[in-house]
Amino acid sequence: MHAARMSDQPQAPVPVGGASDLPLDPLPAGYVPEQFAKSYDPNSPPPMRMMAARAMAPIPPKHLVPIIYQLMMDPDPKIAAAAEKSFRGLDDKLLTPIVADANVPPQILDALCHTLVEKFAIIEKVLLNRGTPDPGFIWVAEHATDEKIINVVVENQERLLRDHNIVRGLKKNPTVLRSDLDRAVDFLVREGVFLDDVSEFEDSFVRLGKAEMLSALKKVKIREELFSNEERAAAAAAGVSTEDFALQGHNLSQEEIDELLEEDAAADAGGRKRWHEMNKMERLKAAMMGGLEFALEAVKSPNKAIATAGINNPKITEAEIPKIIRNKSLCDDVVRAICNTGDWTKSYEVKLNLIQHPKTPISLVMRWLPLMRQNDLKGLSKSKSIPSNVAQQAKRMLETRGGH
Repeated sequence: MHAARMSDQPQAPVPVGGASDLPLDPLPAGYVPEQFAKSYDPNSPPPMRMMAARAMAPIPPKHLVPIIYQLMMDPDPKIAAAAEKSFRGLDDKLLTPIVADANVPPQILDALCHTLVEKFAIIEKVLLNRGTPDPGFIWVAEHATDEKIINVVVENQERLLRDHNIVRGLKKNPTVLRSDLDRAVDFLVREGVFLDDVSEFEDSFVRLGKAEMLSALKKVKIREELFSNEERAAAAAAGVSTEDFALQGHNLSQEEIDELLEEDAAADAGGRKRWHEMNKMERLKAAMMGGLEFALEAVKSPNKAIATAGINNPKITEAEIPKIIRNKSLCDDVVRAICNTGDWTKSYEVKLNLIQHPKTPISLVMRWLPLMRQNDLKGLSKSKSIPSNVAQQAKRMLETRGGH
């Protein structure tokens, strides 16, 4: 004869009338052996059910715990409330063999995620049980306050890939350290996953090196419905995938390039129309691995991840950089990427345009000013579109050179 022991810890209040806030779903028929099933049968005498609900019935723990779980759904609110109080207070030693059992119904493990969320030793076993349903994992991600428990969630990469709501749960949890959230996000980004509603994904992508960006984007697949039948046929004839064929774009004339570089250029019926139909991950891939038309569209994006992918596209050459820099609404990361590319900043025109860009670091502006020609210094000294200290410095350099 066994009776479940109760924890000495204070118990959470049970909702009046047994209206539980736990996720409850009836157990599969036959899970509890027939000789014990009467303990939760609604047709059994209430005293018998109440005894089981209070964990006082002479039933082995491996059967009593599921019975208590089932009694939380009893039609008698007093029995349901007593069962929930018992369920929330079950002793860890009794739960250990249950939470490690791969055959335990997932609904029990789901409910235990809610009741054990602050008990590391036992909740760790629940989280490591492959039978624990993802909703329970998500609930722990959102509500756990123990860093060790959060670490178990973050380290389960299989789950992170399978259900992205786990990362959303971590994002909602105010106790989760930014470093832990970044670990989860960084893993998904490297696997080619990008969640539009979690801003940390943009930061993570921008932190990657160029090789890492390419590796992640190779795992992204662009939806088939974005391709035309003509493209499929042409790709087949060329012996390449439809995606590769469509992303390569077409040879752009100088006039088309200039149009694409306009800040407010409208989408046309070609590749740029497709661009506006893509989701964020598809745009990232097209931006960095597609033709020049996609890269030039991307660098204008207010989304720093997409813009960064675009400026890292090898199709962008030094010839486009001076015109790209004329766009004053470029995101900081694009300007920074251009400033950090030595092959581009060797160009006099690029340096001049960067000096006039409001997002160029002032340290670089001051480094490049002495390299400017007399006429350009004169123009800078009178410019109203650059910081006043830059204009004043240009004026001082003119005077030093004997200019006017």
